[in-house]
This record gives sequence, C-alpha cells and structure tokens, in this order.
Amino acid sequence: MDDVIIRYFGAAWCGPCKKYKPVLKKLEKMGYPISFHDVDQDPVLAESHRIQSVPQIKIEEDGKVVESMIGIQPLEVLLGKIHIYWEPDTDESLG
Repeated sequence: MDDVIIRYFGAAWCGPCKKYKPVLKKLEKMGYPISFHDVDQDPVLAESHRIQSVPQIKIEEDGKVVESMIGIQPLEVLLGKIHIYWEPDTDESLG
C-alpha cells in the first residue's frame, strides 16, 4: 500500500477543476498520497496518461494505473475507490 499514488489532473481554465481541486487538497492535508498535475504545464505526463478530459483522477499501484475517474466524483465514491488501494492511518473526519 506504500506504492500507491493518486494523480489529479486538472487545468487552471477548467471550471469543474476549480471546484474539485480544494476537495483533493483537503485529502492531501489529511495524508492521502495525492499528486497534482496541470495538463497545460505538464503536457507530456498528461499525454502519457492519455488525459483527454479534466478533472481526472488516476490511481496508480506499483506504477500501474488501477483506477481512472473522469469528472467530479461524489466524495463517497472517490474515497471508496481510493480505500480499495490505500487506507489512511487515522480516522479523521472530512466534516
């Protein structure tokens, strides 16, 4: 579980990204292994992950993409997918 990374792909011009990124930032502060990528600032990485729509999340385990989510996901769905591959050390609440 130490080899899990959650990649968030977004863009400064993307309206939904502006709403979704703060949610991911909060998870990052809680210890979730989230890496933020702007598709315009890192087009090579975005292309290598075949990002065609943002916001998009890719969960990688041992260097392989195991989950992809396009668009804003309900928090319960997002956490449910993340927790398949990675569990937080604490029981902090998002509320």
